Amino acid sequence: MNLADLGTAVPAFLALPISFLTALWARRAGDRAASATLTAGLDQARAAITTARVQHQSEHEARQQTALADASSAFLRAADALAATVQRLPDVDHNQRDTQLASTGMTVETTFGPLELLAPPNLLPCAKALLDYCRSLEKLALDRAVLRSAVKALESGWCYLDAESCDHPHHSSAYLAWEFLVDWNGKEEEERWRDRDLLEFCLQDSRCLSDGETARVLALADRLPGSWSQMIGGFVRDPLMERFTSVRTPFVKAVRSTRNPAEVNQ
Repeated sequence: MNLADLGTAVPAFLALPISFLTALWARRAGDRAASATLTAGLDQARAAITTARVQHQSEHEARQQTALADASSAFLRAADALAATVQRLPDVDHNQRDTQLASTGMTVETTFGPLELLAPPNLLPCAKALLDYCRSLEKLALDRAVLRSAVKALESGWCYLDAESCDHPHHSSAYLAWEFLVDWNGKEEEERWRDRDLLEFCLQDSRCLSDGETARVLALADRLPGSWSQMIGGFVRDPLMERFTSVRTPFVKAVRSTRNPAEVNQ
């Protein structure tokens, strides 16, 4: 092969590797572009999944917050309804008291169930404390109604301005019976035994109570519940209702603390 033939053969020989390299580079460039596209697509997919998860979590938390607010409101309304029933029970006919009390008491129990499942740790103890007091209040409600109804009737049967010196026989009996009931829990057992017949006479002679009411008051006086003074209260104070308020307030504060700041300020 002479020099002229070699000059012709070399370019032809080099053309094949150059074409191969060009194709290889083009393929690699395409692979890199495809890889970049795939990476970008994966990043977008991950971002979309993250966004969806965050949105789902936010929606889930919002639903939980709404459910908690609804459950808290329902339980608080039920507790308030029970307290209101207990307060008005002395003015309700004796035969209807148990029915009214049972319906409101059952509502407190049924509304506590959903709240117990949803309540966070800071709310649940306050809810349980309110539930426990509502149960105690329900147990005392009928006895409280008997006592406070009798006291109210006796107060209407004596002279407010001059009760001790009033010479009206029935007024005097009404005042003495009232005084007995107010102080009955503070008497010694021997005193109560000694004054029992006198209490019965004064209740009957006051003509403020029916025979059925008198019998219920006497039965309660014989049984002497330990919460007598709390049930009977006074002209101004109502210890059982005051206690209800003191247990209700922490629950309301705990409910507000579980809400968003914007909701609390509304």
